[in-house]
Amino acid sequence: MALPIFGEFMLNMSVPVFDALFLSQVSDQAAASVGAVMPWFSMAIVFFSATGIAGASLASQYMGKQNYPRANLMLAGLVILGVLAGLLCGTFFVTQANNIGQWMSLPNGMSDLAAEYLVLAGAGIGFMGLRMTLANICNAYGRSYWNTISAALMLITNILGNGILVLGWFGASPMGVTGVALASLIAWALSLSFSLVVVLFLIKVKLPLADALMQPSKSLKPILKIAVPSALEPFSYQSFVMVMNLMIVQLGETSITVRIYALNIYVYCTMMLVALGIANTMLVTQLAGAGHFDRCHQQMRQGLRWGLIAVAIVASLIFIFHQPLLGIFTNNPEVLALGLVVCLIHSINEPFRAINIISGNVLRGCGDAVFVTGNAIAVTWLFSVPLAYVMGVHFGFGLYAILLAGVVDECLRSQINWRRWKSDKWKRKLAPD
Repeated sequence: MALPIFGEFMLNMSVPVFDALFLSQVSDQAAASVGAVMPWFSMAIVFFSATGIAGASLASQYMGKQNYPRANLMLAGLVILGVLAGLLCGTFFVTQANNIGQWMSLPNGMSDLAAEYLVLAGAGIGFMGLRMTLANICNAYGRSYWNTISAALMLITNILGNGILVLGWFGASPMGVTGVALASLIAWALSLSFSLVVVLFLIKVKLPLADALMQPSKSLKPILKIAVPSALEPFSYQSFVMVMNLMIVQLGETSITVRIYALNIYVYCTMMLVALGIANTMLVTQLAGAGHFDRCHQQMRQGLRWGLIAVAIVASLIFIFHQPLLGIFTNNPEVLALGLVVCLIHSINEPFRAINIISGNVLRGCGDAVFVTGNAIAVTWLFSVPLAYVMGVHFGFGLYAILLAGVVDECLRSQINWRRWKSDKWKRKLAPD
């Protein structure tokens, strides 16, 4: 299951990477501007992800109990929540696009470029959100290979759109940042249309939408009970990233530029971990729903082992080849010089992220989302944020100290989540029959 999910995530996460690449062809300032405010955009994406994983995990538990009508009711509730969340997020970005860059203390030129991207891409965020919802339905039914095809269609459309709208292929007039946003919007809409056809006509999932609306206590409430606290955790993390970016912006355009480019390179480690985490969560929750707890622990250890091996290999390769990888985005010697230590810090961080993502996903899938969220918020805001400010800003150690505070954050949260899993207290949070 992990391989097709990984393929999907590799293609999905390649979209923002190619966006950053095309933005860098406009200017380093354009890439840094959009990258600096991207955590706002990511907050919407992680809410869709948290809701999707919650709904799919509950459906998997009921499938493990052979209760397929209840599983489909969960998936219908998931679709309803996806539509509502997409409308709310789209409205927010359209109305607040001009303010977000100012909230991040970006200079006027950078703030204007960020708003130019957000107003269009934000309007279409619901397309991406609903597509992610449908992808989780495919995962629940074990048909994740359709998601890979859908994501490939999205990436190809995005690249072609960027080539036409940004680089002026086929004689088109280059549109700069607006062209990048428009290319993403078109790609999301096309991919969503494909996923709808797959779920409704190829997999033929029966989604009792009317029943789900009439029984919100059975279809929406169980998902929200997991999704809301689950979303608070990535909200907390993305807010932490925004605060870190805000501190780094004060250090100058070069610092925020290398930070954004490094994130775009290491996103491939993240997508691999998320793919393994989702696949592992689906397997563990089905075993938990069937009451096979010894096999749950065996599967958890196996998933974590593969995650650590995979991330060690990928992070090491990225660090070894960081100069040519950063060179894809820029030839600025100051950015390339900073890249050595920045990439080293990111590589050190990835194994801790592996433990945190894999163990945290499983705990949330088993209904223990409140603990994961409480752990994340407490560690990040009571310890990591003050540490980043004191070391990076107050004592003036700068960019490297701020990034190292992020490593400490991942290390502490991962160890707490792993100990929670080994304690077996999550068993009390499983879905009822």
